[in-house]
Amino acid sequence: MIPLYKPSIKRKEMDALLSTLVSDYIESENENDEFLKALSTYLKLEYGALLRDYSTAISTALKSLKFKPGSKILISALSPSVYVKEFEKLSIIPVYADVDPVTGSIDPLELEKLTEIGIDGVIVYSGNGIAPDYKIYSELNIPVIEDITTTIGCNTATEDISWKPDILILRMELQDIITSGEGTALFAGNKVVLSALRIILTDLPVTSFLLNMHAAMGHIQLNSIDHFLERRREIALIFEKSLLKGHHKSFHSLDNSLRNYPSFHVVLSSPFKEVSRYARKNGVRVELAFSDSVLTIDPDTAAKCPNANSLHMRTAVFPLYPGLGNKNTLIISKILSTLP
Repeated sequence: MIPLYKPSIKRKEMDALLSTLVSDYIESENENDEFLKALSTYLKLEYGALLRDYSTAISTALKSLKFKPGSKILISALSPSVYVKEFEKLSIIPVYADVDPVTGSIDPLELEKLTEIGIDGVIVYSGNGIAPDYKIYSELNIPVIEDITTTIGCNTATEDISWKPDILILRMELQDIITSGEGTALFAGNKVVLSALRIILTDLPVTSFLLNMHAAMGHIQLNSIDHFLERRREIALIFEKSLLKGHHKSFHSLDNSLRNYPSFHVVLSSPFKEVSRYARKNGVRVELAFSDSVLTIDPDTAAKCPNANSLHMRTAVFPLYPGLGNKNTLIISKILSTLP
């Protein structure tokens, strides 16, 4: 069975991990700082922190921006449910936004309508690797947290604007585009936010921060990120052409922006169970793309966000990663062209 996710970990990543393990702790403790510095340079953002888990990073981001109980934060209905779970801990009120069915990102008209009602912040997240139109967020006068777990390395038609999110989050788990084995990176978009972030970080226990061995692995991965992204796009092009032979669709950006492919998303026109059964029969594992979205913990959102609810129920993800190999790429390509 071809697995849905497979981390691009090779000998050089393992060598870096083992080298850190056998080194004296004092000598190797700078690996975390070196990886953080490299990520900061790549992303062109202020320093931040490397934390061991996604939820802690989200909580730290929210606290750094000083959201209070009762604050209203706009979030896509297709965002990971962990965001709303962290909202609940801080008594923050989620305001759910519907999505554009073509891109899967927050519908700009929905954003405009909801911001006029009054919100205190925005979470920008794309589950399918299509970066948003940053211009619409640059015009907001409220804090913005951007999660680039799937969009790291993307460029957009508006990338020449000087705007930066107040806080940027990058998850680096085994299933993600860049992996350190575990962990999440957190960065400030400006020095004011950085000062607030540092205060929050001082209250975290040492066990909250990424271990050196994982930082060493992530650093090696970052050095190869352009190759990883390009390889994913090459495979996706093959899959896109195969999908055109059938009656299902995929997501597309509305301009000429360069997008990522964390996996291959297919918006189905037939029942998921039928497609899943067919794929598994041919040796390929597939899953629903948004099975862990906020819709799963707040079903009442479905009526308010019909586009997101529709995509939540009928979007499948197929394997797509740099180490897929020509043989497996051909197998999946054939399945995509003959899906029921």
